[in-house]
Amino acid sequence: MPEPLDGRSAALVGRDAEAIEVERLLREHRLVSVVGPGGVGKSALAADVVRRMLPGPWAAVAATDLAGLETPGQVPHWMACALRLWGRPRLAEVAGDRPRLPVVDTSEHLAEAVGDRPTLLVVDTCEHLAEECADVLVRLVEACAGMHVLVTSRVPLRTPAGYPLPPLAPEAAATLFSRAALRFGASVTPESELARRICTSLDGLPLAVHLAAGGLAHRTPDELLPFVSRLRHVLDLTSPVTPLPSRQRTLRASLSWSHRLCTPDERLLWARCSVFDEPFTLRDALAVCSDEWLAASPLVTAFAGLAAQSVITPEPPPHPAAFRMPRVTRAYGRQRLELLGEEDEFERRCAAWCVGGR
Repeated sequence: MPEPLDGRSAALVGRDAEAIEVERLLREHRLVSVVGPGGVGKSALAADVVRRMLPGPWAAVAATDLAGLETPGQVPHWMACALRLWGRPRLAEVAGDRPRLPVVDTSEHLAEAVGDRPTLLVVDTCEHLAEECADVLVRLVEACAGMHVLVTSRVPLRTPAGYPLPPLAPEAAATLFSRAALRFGASVTPESELARRICTSLDGLPLAVHLAAGGLAHRTPDELLPFVSRLRHVLDLTSPVTPLPSRQRTLRASLSWSHRLCTPDERLLWARCSVFDEPFTLRDALAVCSDEWLAASPLVTAFAGLAAQSVITPEPPPHPAAFRMPRVTRAYGRQRLELLGEEDEFERRCAAWCVGGR
């Protein structure tokens, strides 16, 4: 019987409803993407869904993280390595006297290797290879009747079913924080005002909550709140006991990974929209952030791109058509705005727009 992939789901808090729904989608559609901002808990949710689907008829259960894959065209080979399936491999051309390596180098070869065996695969971190991953996986699932694939990505993928994963609700975030605090000998009840305020300041982002709890290694709970309120400091906070990939060891690293995925126009708009400390609309962004370097039409496209990547998130009623930038994301954008030398200009423009009645 296949073993669970790892222990990432062990500390999962407040995600039962999400896990049940993603499992339902995966059984029905066989290819599902879980989409959300960095640090929202996509990998942990995927691990929990796999745990729920075991035991099962699976001939193979595996996971692979594409974060280290930079060379286009190697997605099928990467997945074949994860599944330890080779089918009829081709030989990779390798320079010198080194041995040639077997490579499954097309989606057709990968489908041949998988065949009809019941297989469950998690593919993490697909955002930088979104189009290629979608193409390979759609063809794989179409060709292999027993194949089920759960994908995680910071950007939407063209898959039969997608599930947008939001940050934790305030109560769940506070519970997560209180459990994480125990690792450092700190007792913080989930119902406390302190836990609530800390988690609210971090927008309920699980990665941020874990990293903030790591601050208890050197601070008391009462000292932690003013520290996390200074978001410039939180961007570089690390947890001494959390084994995470390099892109998630700090919030700055996580946001830098997302920043790298953006187009130049999206990066510029991210920086400029950081001047909004209240919900704002596309109309607001056009009035405040457009100029000769970011004209109206490219700005509209960039605005949609930032929304798709959860850099900005839609506001619930009573703010129709309004968005907000999460506080930590906004802090990162503000630092980028400073580096561009545009902070004073766009703060002035934002203030003038607000005074003028928006």
